[in-house]
Amino acid sequence: MAEGGRKTIRTSVMLPESAYAQVQALAMANDVSAAWVIRHAILQFLETHSGQTELPLRIPGENTRKRA
Repeated sequence: MAEGGRKTIRTSVMLPESAYAQVQALAMANDVSAAWVIRHAILQFLETHSGQTELPLRIPGENTRKRA
């Protein structure tokens, strides 16, 4: 699916079960797909933090990999 005529690339993510359930609930309540909810959230995040090279937040309890 191309959005706005732009090429899209398929990817996958692993979500905690509770986040997945929330995404599904939002999608169902708004008659959109879970992919739409996730895509919208990612695009909004990227727009909000455009030009930044460091993450603006750390999710509590999230495993982060340290670069060597």
